[in-house]
Amino acid sequence: MNSQFSIAVHILSLLSLEEDPVSSQYIASSVNSNPSLVRKICRYLKNGQFITSTQGVTGYKLTQSASQILLGEVFRYTTDIDSHFVKIHEDTNTHCPVGKNITPALNDIYTEVDTSIINKLNTYTIEDVTNRFE
Repeated sequence: MNSQFSIAVHILSLLSLEEDPVSSQYIASSVNSNPSLVRKICRYLKNGQFITSTQGVTGYKLTQSASQILLGEVFRYTTDIDSHFVKIHEDTNTHCPVGKNITPALNDIYTEVDTSIINKLNTYTIEDVTNRFE
């Protein structure tokens, strides 16, 4: 798993604390990353309808209140849906009884783990995150 999810939560948290649209340059300075990565993650967030931008106006805004944005939903839009939270190693020996069965066995378990993680994340909102700020 990469850091896209935590960066997305960072972006949404920042936007929740601002009334006016926030530029990708400003967001990038907060994230301490480059604006192109921020714009990429903002595309995911726009696809999930968490944020919006208006043509002719620089910056992004939330489309809903921070109390309505569930972390599990953000996770779904910012991570590779076809991969598990934990990566399964590849190229096992198919002539070995363990090697030929480990991938499907772990796949079943990891699918349950993924569901549990998303369900737990959905008990938290962006507002819950920002309420933990000092």
